Amino acid sequence: MKTTVMWPILLVFGQLTDTSRAQSQDDIAKQLAGMCRLVSNPQRLVDGTTREGLNSVGYAFFDTSATHMCFLSMNPDRPRWKAESAPTPEEGLSAIRGFGAYCATIEIHAKEGFMVRHYEINQTPNAVGRATTRWYTSQGIDQMSLRVDSSELNPPVVDSTFVWERVVK
Repeated sequence: MKTTVMWPILLVFGQLTDTSRAQSQDDIAKQLAGMCRLVSNPQRLVDGTTREGLNSVGYAFFDTSATHMCFLSMNPDRPRWKAESAPTPEEGLSAIRGFGAYCATIEIHAKEGFMVRHYEINQTPNAVGRATTRWYTSQGIDQMSLRVDSSELNPPVVDSTFVWERVVK
């Protein structure tokens, strides 16, 4: 008798657990879907000081299922070219270093609060095929933060967070 009663309870509990996980995934997808504008990129350095990341103008685009995204950023202080159609090698290198771009598939780990991005397109050829992690938090309906996983940071940066706001019509 006890086994007969427990089995349906376990089945129902298991379905509720799966449903709540699916809802969490859907909630995250709804929060991410659309276009976001970069608000800030605070970085903490090893000496305890903070600075704003150089590529401070940016946009991120997420599909409605939160399985694909694209990202563009630039340093607004890049020097202008003397001749627009023929940059010098130094001007060309400065333009590339002051620009970030990639497209990736993403896996949302809603329970743990992070996403894994698998680069399909990246301005850095060596990054194509690589996976990186971002920890996300929500600051209301139209704002979120993506913190770079510490394993991906290079000294002197010890913490880097991208703060995004939804672009609304």
